[in-house]
Amino acid sequence: MIFMGVLQLSREVWRQWYLSEIGMWDTSNSLPLHLCGIASILSGIMMLRASQDGFEFLIMLGIPGALHSFLTPELVNGGDTYQIMEYYLSHGGIILIAFYLAIVEGYRIREKSWLTVVILGQFILIFIAMMNQILDANYMYLSQRPIAANPLILGAWPWYILGFEIVGIIHVLIFYAGFRKMKPLPF
Repeated sequence: MIFMGVLQLSREVWRQWYLSEIGMWDTSNSLPLHLCGIASILSGIMMLRASQDGFEFLIMLGIPGALHSFLTPELVNGGDTYQIMEYYLSHGGIILIAFYLAIVEGYRIREKSWLTVVILGQFILIFIAMMNQILDANYMYLSQRPIAANPLILGAWPWYILGFEIVGIIHVLIFYAGFRKMKPLPF
């Protein structure tokens, strides 16, 4: 657990250093303020000091975000070999750690926790929208559409954000229902 946690956290520190070294670091697109950046850091922390709330966040927001990132990648800082490997390590780590916590550590989703995660997600959206204004950025794609060809992005700004919200809540409910059905391992 310590190795996976340190790997996820040091990967982000190394990414910041790397972007700075190649002259690509910029407040508008290099900070870990996308949903997967937040989930990746949280997954690292969860391996060092797990919590029920963090687990539920990873299951209901982290995994769906990481899966969509795998299906429609958007490498905003370029696509050299290191950045591609780091992108997939980060997103894969979110999924791996969430399943590790469920399968090995025995964490389970609490009843009605989906509502807590949805509300937390709204607070995160508001915070990121404010950061976008301050930094003149597009974190979580709240200022303009992503360029990735994602079939779930419908309409122009700001209407596609409403679609994000609806699809996001559906994803939360699907992962909530799926993980609520998980039974503890027999060992």
